[in-house]
Amino acid sequence: MKNFLRRLENNDNGLRIAACLLFLPMFFITQGSILCTTDTGAYLQTISNLETQGLAAAIPMDRSVFYGLFLWAGKHYFGIAPLLSYVGIHLQPPFLFEILLVPCILLMLGAVYVIESFFTKRTAWIIAIAMSVATLLTPLPWFIFQVMPDVFTPLLFLYAMVFLTTKSRGVKALSAIVLLVAALMHHSHLPLLTLFAAGVHFITLPKHRHYFSPQKTKQLFAISFIPWLITLTLNVWAGNGPTPSKGSHVFLIGKLCENGILKAYLDENPIEQNPLAKSHPEIAVFYKHKNNLPKHAWDFVWNEQPLLGPTGGWHHSRELYLKIYSATFTSPTLLGKHILSAIQATLLQVIQTHAGDGLEPLDPQGAVSVEMKKHFPRDHQGFFGQSAQQQAKINFGSFNQFYDLIAILFIIGTLIVVRKFPNPNHIALLVFTVFFILCNAFLTANLANILSRLNARTFWLLPMICAAILTATFIQYRIDKNQSTR
Repeated sequence: MKNFLRRLENNDNGLRIAACLLFLPMFFITQGSILCTTDTGAYLQTISNLETQGLAAAIPMDRSVFYGLFLWAGKHYFGIAPLLSYVGIHLQPPFLFEILLVPCILLMLGAVYVIESFFTKRTAWIIAIAMSVATLLTPLPWFIFQVMPDVFTPLLFLYAMVFLTTKSRGVKALSAIVLLVAALMHHSHLPLLTLFAAGVHFITLPKHRHYFSPQKTKQLFAISFIPWLITLTLNVWAGNGPTPSKGSHVFLIGKLCENGILKAYLDENPIEQNPLAKSHPEIAVFYKHKNNLPKHAWDFVWNEQPLLGPTGGWHHSRELYLKIYSATFTSPTLLGKHILSAIQATLLQVIQTHAGDGLEPLDPQGAVSVEMKKHFPRDHQGFFGQSAQQQAKINFGSFNQFYDLIAILFIIGTLIVVRKFPNPNHIALLVFTVFFILCNAFLTANLANILSRLNARTFWLLPMICAAILTATFIQYRIDKNQSTR
């Protein structure tokens, strides 16, 4: 066994392959099945719209079209099936599991590369332990096999770090491509990559410049605008105007309902004195219901009555909603409320670390079932036939309590270790990991909803990095101790 580990440790390719194989236990944790939320149906519906109406009509109101494009491309084996059909070879649509392996393998490779970049001694041991923690002791398994774009969120962090640390032009180019693809998969990824890249540039310490040179951090910041440009251009081409999302204005007002700023705005600007009442008389609906506004953003977003529909609905409310949202930043009082609510929402979001959010049994006649049967019939038979999710066999409560305990132990242990055995590289990696998690929590909590799924998709990175730091510190301690006894 020792000889095998030594060969593994001295063989970079063998090390990477072994680390990628660590995703196998995750398949058994989810009891050998893909996982779906109700939102999965919307992404599968995008495939139908692409095939029947074209790309322009397939752009959803409330989410990115690119994850639907990813599933559509996977359905056609990423272009291989159409090519083979020309020579008479016809392939069945793949299982969704096979499509999800693409981001899964990218995630594993990115994690291995990042750990290799920051830890130089006994990397095989460090990677093996860190990846084992990630795949067995964090919520990561629930995102790998979930038919949702959440698995692409940690790819932003991993491949941003790869881009910043690599000395290879080829790896740098490939990491930039993965970054662009991952950023396009979800609207929240657009500001997330830009905010993280800007933060990396400004908080990188001079003594870490050999890892994060100003040239690379500036390049990363510049790259972060390319997904914005692609998304805006696509919407302009489709006739939606220069916007990243056709329905973003609805989510913004929903958030104002949730944090109480909309009511404060209505109280501060009586309808008789509000200039918007003349140009947009439908604003009176908000005044009528100002004492009974929805307590949660999703209640406003997904409930046409009594507010969304009467004030213009998804398609005719954009101008009014954006004017209201902009006006809340012109008042010093409301601006202060924005700042306070942003801090509170971020703190509430960052402690949401649980798996299983939205993974309940689904309606066999619902959108997920209809679309899955149409595009992935073999998955439909398995998922709605005997999957663990449909039979409610997965005990998320027990798993989440276990995940919480593991995360607390690893975080406390790492804080103690980095204080007693400070290592600039370890501290830098820890700081940037925490910063990325905070960026994701801030953006999702303030532009979307406070949900466990949105935070847990990145929070698992912290226990993994903590495990790597603890292992590396222990190894270095053993090396130093052995040398001191000679």
